[in-house]
Amino acid sequence: MIFQFRIISGENKDFARELLINGEQTFLDFHHALQENLGYDPHQLASFFLTNTSWEKELQITLIDMMDEENETCTTMDCCKIEEHINPEEQRMLYVFDFFSERSFFIELTDVIENIESKQLPKVTFEHGDPPAQIDLGLDNLSFTEEDDDNEDTFGFNEEDLGEGFNISDIEDY
Repeated sequence: MIFQFRIISGENKDFARELLINGEQTFLDFHHALQENLGYDPHQLASFFLTNTSWEKELQITLIDMMDEENETCTTMDCCKIEEHINPEEQRMLYVFDFFSERSFFIELTDVIENIESKQLPKVTFEHGDPPAQIDLGLDNLSFTEEDDDNEDTFGFNEEDLGEGFNISDIEDY
């Protein structure tokens, strides 16, 4: 089976993609196809979340195993086949591409094609608009003044915060 997905962004209403992927391929294949098409760094943390029809997260499929406890199950992209996790009736997913700011794309299954064979899948079959930047560092809201430079170091501490008798030059081999 070939699955067709529509990908849209809540940040950029002008952005849309459609992607075809073979059901026997993995979520890692899906991830790499998206990353390549969007010009993103495929090594940044990302996750797929299978959701219900109200976009509420149900199952996380991660790029790497991030579970700390042995008892919890982790589903990684490289071992999850698309057809094993997709409900052909109505499937929605979130693709978190900026893990630290929780920015994501909305993905919806739009068609299932049974009689097509292609060795060139996954493949983006439609693109419109520019994707949002992969990482939002939040630097747009920062402002610095000369006063900040005079009183504080890089981490926001000033000399009064350190107390008396502390001198950074007293630390050897640091």
